[in-house]
Amino acid sequence: MTVIDYCVDTPDVLLCLMSDLHIGGLHVDYTLIEKELATAKKRGAKILINGDVFDAVMPGDRKRYRANNLHPRMFSAGDDMLGESIRWAYEILAPYKDDIIMIGDGNHDDSVARYHHIEPVKQLVVMLNGGTGKIQYGGYHGFIHIQMRPYKELSRVGHYVIHYHHGSGGAAPVTKGAITFSRAAMWIEGADAIWRGHTHHRQAGRDSKVVFHKSVLKPENRVQTRDVLTLRTGSYIDTYAGTTSENLIKHGRKDSYAALWDAPNLPKGGLVLNLHASKPGSVRGNGACVVVTDTLEI
Repeated sequence: MTVIDYCVDTPDVLLCLMSDLHIGGLHVDYTLIEKELATAKKRGAKILINGDVFDAVMPGDRKRYRANNLHPRMFSAGDDMLGESIRWAYEILAPYKDDIIMIGDGNHDDSVARYHHIEPVKQLVVMLNGGTGKIQYGGYHGFIHIQMRPYKELSRVGHYVIHYHHGSGGAAPVTKGAITFSRAAMWIEGADAIWRGHTHHRQAGRDSKVVFHKSVLKPENRVQTRDVLTLRTGSYIDTYAGTTSENLIKHGRKDSYAALWDAPNLPKGGLVLNLHASKPGSVRGNGACVVVTDTLEI
């Protein structure tokens, strides 16, 4: 399993969490993608992308392919649709390459690897890095370990751990993916946040665990509680954009995949996670420990 370590020397870290960009798709809000990336850079946030960078439903996919779901730029590439998708993603992300920590795979990206024998996200990361290796290729799942050393007079480190997985299964229109987090809580230990994408729901919540510490010396401190943040980033797809007022005889149907599935319209975009490392002995601290707390912007 992938473990991505990221170390900082400041008491505050701002993370821009994104997924499901679906670059190459017709119904994608590319303006919103650019806006969130530009805002992240302006605010000094670090960017993490959790899969489905590409829409990548190729003509050879007899089950899913629909020509009217492709952006016109894809048709202009002829037989090089996938290459054009990668170049387009590079154009979008290159101005922010110094701000990106990780880019991972999603089910659309994985389908390309299975059926066309190329890993498009890996190729994108190589292009963005230009030999530096600064951006990490996250694969489909793993841990992001944020280490904060904000106080130079102290050797202690604050830790914050995010477990990420792009996601799997159906859209879960009724539960909105809540069961996913219940299942994850049963087998993931030590994470401060659990992050998923895939279903295109944009949501956040908190679970609380009662933890028994075997190694704590003081008996009164053995039983403690800790909160776990549950995060799901949305997509950038307008499910029903352009389907209500077009002249279908003149322009033809351009329904998105989700519209044909009778799926609901969903909030778009990512989430911003703000981490703060308290000084040991401070009001927010815990004795000699550096405690990292999180706040979320939705």
